[in-house]
Amino acid sequence: MKKFLSLFFSIIIMTQTVISANAEFNAPKLSREEWDSLYASMISSNTLPTLNVGADETQVSLCWHAEKSNAVAEVRLADNEQMNNFKTFSGNKTPAETDEQIVCRVVLTGLEENSTYYYQWYTGDGWSDVYKYETKSFGDHKVMIVGDIQINEIYDGNNEEQMNIGYFWNNYLSEVLTKNPDISYLVTPGDNTSTGSTDEEWQTLLMPESLRSLPVAMAIGNHDKKGMTYNYFTNMPNEDYGRFFSGLDRDFWFRYGDVLYLFFDSTSGNAPDHMRFAKKAVEQNKDAKWRIGVVHHGIYGAGDAIGDMETEILLKNIFAPIFEVYELDLVITGHTHSQGRSHFMKSGKIKSEAPSGGTFVNPEGIVYLNSNCVRNVYDDNFDAEHLAYKLVEDEVTTYTTLEFKGDKLILETRRGDNSELLDSITIEKTVEFNDKTANKFFKKLLYKPIELLGFIYTMIDNLVRSFS
Repeated sequence: MKKFLSLFFSIIIMTQTVISANAEFNAPKLSREEWDSLYASMISSNTLPTLNVGADETQVSLCWHAEKSNAVAEVRLADNEQMNNFKTFSGNKTPAETDEQIVCRVVLTGLEENSTYYYQWYTGDGWSDVYKYETKSFGDHKVMIVGDIQINEIYDGNNEEQMNIGYFWNNYLSEVLTKNPDISYLVTPGDNTSTGSTDEEWQTLLMPESLRSLPVAMAIGNHDKKGMTYNYFTNMPNEDYGRFFSGLDRDFWFRYGDVLYLFFDSTSGNAPDHMRFAKKAVEQNKDAKWRIGVVHHGIYGAGDAIGDMETEILLKNIFAPIFEVYELDLVITGHTHSQGRSHFMKSGKIKSEAPSGGTFVNPEGIVYLNSNCVRNVYDDNFDAEHLAYKLVEDEVTTYTTLEFKGDKLILETRRGDNSELLDSITIEKTVEFNDKTANKFFKKLLYKPIELLGFIYTMIDNLVRSFS
């Protein structure tokens, strides 16, 4: 019996050790001196790679800058740190924002779940250091959501504020990933940068080493759209530029296990293209169990989106009908720098209430999650009937995790400094989508005038921007 118990507990300890080793991110919390030194050593370049989600769970993608004269769009992938027997993946090269550089994009395919990989990319001066990427389960999994990261620009040569935000961003990621080592990927609803026009913003955003191991899906926010650098630092899957989009505008989707994500560019009021995009993405993923929408602006959100004419009149009427036609379960938003979550909403009204801590089986309606931001968090003094939860404490940053476990979606929002639980709900779903009801036909028919008005608005907006 003693031998049996000894063997039994040894197996448990070994299993726990393996799970722990295979789940940890390299996400160190840095002292201010350590961060300042790291920042000083990296800020003069713009060649850190972005690790983005792929079209599905078996893929991830990289995007990086290299000198035009010796750029090669290649990534090596191996199952060992020595890079023995590596496989080479080739991609494409596109123009960068300057004539001296090229943007390289490569998609890694054929990844298997619960596996450890090592990779390096060709920097132009040789192969990069080796980095580890660990896949998690392709079924049950956990997702991290963080709102407006909004890395500041360097203003008049003074980079102090950018350094401060970068320092906070690094240690924020350290808190989240240390407490949640089982996260598979990060979703951000836009405003990743402040001006969208400088390399330094992206270089600072990408400095935390944990981002070499954490794929990111990044929506476009109004601050990103102030410039065009999003075009040169991302490699999102299934991008849809529509028939009437212009400039930075695009929607995109990706699939992870049973979850379909639809990212809409809410800086564009182009209703016809948004509806067409949703239809195409859903029809290609009819077997998905969950449908999650991501937009930047705080539709049914917290904070100053309440009463804002653009959000309440234009964007809510453009996007909410699309979300309801295609029966989205959850919509992730940002923009207001205020944390909040709605009840289950349908046709502009509360379909059913969703208090914190509740479990809801096959609910009707959509939950809207409004994430705050990494810095400059606002207290929420705005009251609205649609809100089931809001954070009223000033300057408390947060993060949200979505955990998909069988028939359940568990949403938890926590403080970003100590991971204290603030809000949670569980949605249990045992029914399939019904995409062929007569009600949907009439909703699409009633949406036609909105498509026309959205198209007219977009054409006017594009014209105004062309002169600005």
